[in-house]
Amino acid sequence: MKGLVVINPLPDIVFFWGDVEFTTHINRLGAREGIAEQNGISDEVDQNALVQFFSPLLASHRFLKAELDNPYSSISCENGFLFVLRQFGEHLHIAVCGDGSETEEFLKRKLYVFRRLAGVHYGPVIDELRPDSSHDRKKRWTYMSRLINTWAHLASTEQSFLVEAVERLNVNQALNETCINILEQALSKVRSGGDKHAVHALLLVNTKLLALYSSRNACELQAADILAITLVVRTLFPTGDSLEELLSFTHTPSTPLSVRRVTAERSPTPSSTDYYSPSSSVEETEQEKSEGQGDSSPQPVPNRDLFHTPIIPHEQDSFHTPAAVQDSFFTPHQPTPASQRAQQPEQNPLLLSACEEALDETAESSQEYFHMPAFLQTPLCTHSPHLLHCVPIMPGTVLVIVSEVPKSHLAGHICQCLLTLVTTEMLQGKTGGSARDGVQGRNQVEVLEGNVKRVLDATRKMKGGLERVHKDLVNRWDLVRKGGLLEYMDSTAANPPPRLETALSEFTRTLKVLFRLLFLTYKPPQAAEDKQRETMDAVQELVSRKISDYKDYLSVKAQRNVTMTTTYLEDFPGLIHFLYIDRSMDLVIAPAINVTTHPEPGCFDATAVLKVKVWEMVRRWQHYLQNSFTSSVVRDGDFCYSYFLWFEDPSGNPLSPQQPVKQVQGAPPGILAGHYYRDLCSRCFPTMPVGAVNCYELMCMHVGVIPAEFVASHCRKLAAMLWETSGEAHSPISLL
Repeated sequence: MKGLVVINPLPDIVFFWGDVEFTTHINRLGAREGIAEQNGISDEVDQNALVQFFSPLLASHRFLKAELDNPYSSISCENGFLFVLRQFGEHLHIAVCGDGSETEEFLKRKLYVFRRLAGVHYGPVIDELRPDSSHDRKKRWTYMSRLINTWAHLASTEQSFLVEAVERLNVNQALNETCINILEQALSKVRSGGDKHAVHALLLVNTKLLALYSSRNACELQAADILAITLVVRTLFPTGDSLEELLSFTHTPSTPLSVRRVTAERSPTPSSTDYYSPSSSVEETEQEKSEGQGDSSPQPVPNRDLFHTPIIPHEQDSFHTPAAVQDSFFTPHQPTPASQRAQQPEQNPLLLSACEEALDETAESSQEYFHMPAFLQTPLCTHSPHLLHCVPIMPGTVLVIVSEVPKSHLAGHICQCLLTLVTTEMLQGKTGGSARDGVQGRNQVEVLEGNVKRVLDATRKMKGGLERVHKDLVNRWDLVRKGGLLEYMDSTAANPPPRLETALSEFTRTLKVLFRLLFLTYKPPQAAEDKQRETMDAVQELVSRKISDYKDYLSVKAQRNVTMTTTYLEDFPGLIHFLYIDRSMDLVIAPAINVTTHPEPGCFDATAVLKVKVWEMVRRWQHYLQNSFTSSVVRDGDFCYSYFLWFEDPSGNPLSPQQPVKQVQGAPPGILAGHYYRDLCSRCFPTMPVGAVNCYELMCMHVGVIPAEFVASHCRKLAAMLWETSGEAHSPISLL
C-alpha cells in the first residue's frame, strides 16, 4: 500500500500516484465519511477525498515551519502507516507506505528522486504536472507513475542505481573504438539532417553506458542526467531482465524492432525490500580484460569537432601506504581540469514537442523513434532545455541523441531568478525570523535585479503571446520594487508585508509562464517532424548494421559486466564483493551479482542471499556517512563489511579535510537525489575551488574470519588496482 502526493498551497493536488490498495483505501475512507463522490471501488482516486484527508496535514506542516521552523519530517501511525514529508519550493511532497515494505530513508529518497525527475521533464514549472484537462492530467500522472516505478525497480535490482553512479560497460578496446566511431558518424548524420545543435550521442545497454560521444563545444553531460535518461529509456523501451529473454529475440537491420510503450499491465516492480536475482542459463564463454572505456569527455582537441582518446594504463612505480587507515588510499593520476565551458547561445529556438504527445504517438502505432524535451543540468543553468531523440538498436540497447535548445541562456536567467527567490526565502519568509545585515540584503536584491534585467532585455522584442508576458513581467517587477523588497530583506520581519508577498507571488508565476511558453508548449511543424524522423531512421539503420554482430556479446556483458575472476580471488583471499565509486565523475565498478540460474526447489540460492547482504551493506554505510563516519569496519555474523571514503587532489595526493565531516539535514547520499558528494567536498574543503578535490568510496565484503588488518590491506591494494584497470579516462594524457 504505497502512494506519493504533491500539494500546492491552495491546496490542490498537483500530482498523485498510488497503487491499487492505497487508491481503494482512500476511496473507501471517503465513501465512509461521505466526502467521496464514488462508492470506493473506482480505479481512480477521488480527488475531493484526497484533498480533504491531506489538507490538515498541509496546514499543520505550514504552521510548524512558519512559527517554529521545525516542520514534520515523518509521521508514524498506530495502524502501520508511514508518512514522509519534504517541502520543495511552495510544493509539499508526501510519500506514503502502509504495508511496512519501504523504510523512511527509502521514502525520503523517493521524494528527492521524484523532484529531480519532475524537473527533468518540466523544469521549474512543476505545476505542469496538473494541466486543466482531466485527460491530459491522467496521461501525465500515469507516465510519471511509471517513471517512479521504474526507479523503484532499478534501485532494488541494479547496483548503479543503488549507489547512484554510472556503470560503464566493460568491453574490449576494439569494440570501444568501434562504438565511438559509430557515435561520431551518427552525430554527424543528425547534424547534416538539419539538427545543427546535436551535442551528445550515447549508447545504453540496459542500465549501463556503452559509449558516450560529445561535441567539442558542448557542456559536459552530468552523471545524474545520464541516470535520468536511463530511467526514461527503460520506461519507454522495457526489456526482459534475464539473458534468456534478451537472447531469445533475434533482430537484423532489415527486421524492424517493435517499440512498446509501458502499459498498466506491465509486471509490478519490487519494493525496496524485495530483492530477487534475474536468471540466466547462458554462461559467459569469454572474459576480456578492459583496456578502455566507451566514454569521452567533451575536452577541446585541435582540428577535430568530436574526439576520443584511447585509454592508456598508467605506469606506477610504487604505492604509498601511510600508517593511518584514513590516509591509506592513494590513486595517482593526471590532473583533471576543473573548468567548465559555457553553453553557446544560438539564434532560433528548436521546435519542442510535449512529452505526452510523443507518448501518444508511440501508443498509436509501432514505431522506432521517440523524442521529448528534457531539462538537464549545466554549469550555467539548473534546468537547461535540451531535446532527447531515442531509437532502439537491439533488445536492451538504445541510442540517444541529445540536442541543445537555442536561447538556453534565457532559461538560465529565468532559473536564476526563481532560485534567488527561493534560496533567499523571499517567498516563504525568513526561517526563525532572523535578520540579515544590510550588505547581505542589498547583495541578494542586486543579484535578483541583474537576472531580471537580462530576462527583460532578452524578451523585449518577442512577438505574439510572449509580448504580453513581457509587459506583465515588467509590471510585476515594478510592483515588487515598490512593495519594499529591499526594506524587507534588511528587516527582522519573519514574513513579507501582504502587498509585497502578493507582488512576489505574481512575479514568480509570470516567470514560470514565460518559461512554459518558451520551452514547454512549442510544437514543431509537421514537415520538421517528418524530416527528423527520416534522419533518425537512417541513423538507426546505420548503428544497427554496424553493431548487430555484437548482439549476444552485449547482452551477456549487460548482465555480467565485471565478474569475480581468479585475479580477485587469488590477490584478495576472502573477498566476496566490492563497490568502488569515483565520486569526482560518479562512476562505479562492481562485480555483477544479478545473474544466476534458476535454483532447484528447496536449494539454497547463494546469489539471492549475497544480493540482500550487499543492499543492506550499502544502506548501512549511507546511514553511517550521514552521521559523519567516513571509515568503518563491521563484523556481522559470517561476514566482515568495510567502508572507506577519502579525498585526493587532482594529482592523486591524499587530502585531509580542512573541516570535520558534520551531520547535515538534506538530500541522502547520491546524485539523483541531490549533490551530496559535491556539497560534502565544499564543506570539508571550504577554501579550495570547485573541482580541486576528488572524492572516492570503497565498500568491501569479506568472509568473517579475515582479520581487520588484512581487510584494510586489501582495500588499499584494491583501490590502486581498480584505478589502474579503469584507466582514468577523464584524465588528460600529455603528448609532450
